[in-house]
Amino acid sequence: MTPDIAVSIMDGDDVAQGEQRLATYLARHANGEDPMPKAAALTRWIIDHQPDFASVLTHDLKTCRKIVYDFSRNGDVVIGGTSDPARQTDLMFAQMAAANAPVGVGRYREDRICYQSPQFKNGGEARSQHLGIDLFLAAGTPVFMPLDGVVHSFADNNLPLDYGPTIIMEHNPAPGITFWTLYGHLSRDSLDGLVVGKAFAKGAELCRFGDYPINGDWIPHLHFQIIFDLLGKSGDYFGAAKPSQWDVWEAICPNANLILQMPEDVTASRDGV
Repeated sequence: MTPDIAVSIMDGDDVAQGEQRLATYLARHANGEDPMPKAAALTRWIIDHQPDFASVLTHDLKTCRKIVYDFSRNGDVVIGGTSDPARQTDLMFAQMAAANAPVGVGRYREDRICYQSPQFKNGGEARSQHLGIDLFLAAGTPVFMPLDGVVHSFADNNLPLDYGPTIIMEHNPAPGITFWTLYGHLSRDSLDGLVVGKAFAKGAELCRFGDYPINGDWIPHLHFQIIFDLLGKSGDYFGAAKPSQWDVWEAICPNANLILQMPEDVTASRDGV
């Protein structure tokens, strides 16, 4: 099967049921209820097991020096919806080198100016509030499993400014505990040899950072995201939410720093800034 086709069976019934669950979450929130009741138990399991997680990078994200970027407004690296990955990469990596910071970070919950183009809009409101955390390093950087998991699905989402090669891993660490992690903007050869159900142990190399344009034409980085309900999706998932629906999406996709555990402030305000 070619890598630009999502690998895993995406059943139409699964997608329809996922859309219905999302509608239920939105309705519960509108009624003042907890949108996703099981999210609390999943979040508690992750928090309770934080000491057990491995770093997704060779760098220890708990201790290494970083630059945390603000993409909620125009800056020297990102200007509106402009895509100029060669210039942006050279500038960002020069800043990181000057600061002796091996890792750049893009924040969770950030309302991003670069997500205001028409492809991110549906019904007039852009999906602009970031559901994952971005880790910026050179193309080819290896990515390691933070905990045991199996391949749920993978795809090359090869539209401009999409994820590029993407892997979704499923985790079933305890009875009644199931969640997923997403790894986006990868190298194309990261998909080589993958099959649905293939197991990867904690600390095993899973994939590598992709380069532009293969990675969706972005600065080389890893988009890392925790997902509590795949909503019937396979090989792809929402990486940003409509700000008006944030409280619901925060329950579905909690802060990825629960696993990464960086001490810096890598979470934007509720307003996305």
